[in-house]
Amino acid sequence: MKNNLKLGILILMVLGFGWALFSLVLPFSTEMLLVAGLSILFMTLIHERYVFLYGISIILSYGVFLTVFAFFFTQRPDLEIMYVYSHLLFTGFILSFWLLLNQIKQIGYEASELRRQVQLLQKYHGETDILTVNEFTEQAQWVLKTTERRQEEAWFVEITINTKNKRTQQNIKESLERATLSTIRQKFDLATSTGQSIYLLLKDIDEEGVRLMMERYRDKVKQELNLLDSPYEVRKEQVSNLNELSRALGRAI
Repeated sequence: MKNNLKLGILILMVLGFGWALFSLVLPFSTEMLLVAGLSILFMTLIHERYVFLYGISIILSYGVFLTVFAFFFTQRPDLEIMYVYSHLLFTGFILSFWLLLNQIKQIGYEASELRRQVQLLQKYHGETDILTVNEFTEQAQWVLKTTERRQEEAWFVEITINTKNKRTQQNIKESLERATLSTIRQKFDLATSTGQSIYLLLKDIDEEGVRLMMERYRDKVKQELNLLDSPYEVRKEQVSNLNELSRALGRAI
């Protein structure tokens, strides 16, 4: 609400100063409108750190031009007052447009930060309800502390889609995620995905148990996709703490 009010006021200020520049008969009005229009384009395109510098430079330049012109070529006091009005309106227009740009960019930054925070707070991907990477990492810390305290085994498994057809990769990935969720033990194991890979953290299981689980997984994928060749490759390794899991994820990602 506060941002909307500021944005509305700044838009009205820009429109008000622009209308005054266009409608009032002032010295060099045509040239001033041309410079104002070009300034809008230029200030929109350049990097934000240079926008204010440009605005101040063009305002001072116009002021110096009017001062020199009035000193050498103008004898009438009423015209000098018109030069002052012209410069004030031009200054107001440039500064209000700079404030408007700054406010728009600030709103954009806030929106980007909110999206980032929402992504961090999300626990599941929308399509298949598989864990997000951030949530996977958070829960993995507790899982590995538990397995380390109880001296249990934990295994990291990476499932990578090996098909090169980009049209079918997403469909295959969603099918693999569904097969993953129906294969793992819901209260024990964790699963996430990113890119073209799915990552599992299997708790309280030995290597033979991992092998049997991946066989069940292979059968479910065959039922889901009905393909002759396996659309994925598997890499697995035992992990005992968060550092080992981070290294495994680092190699995977």
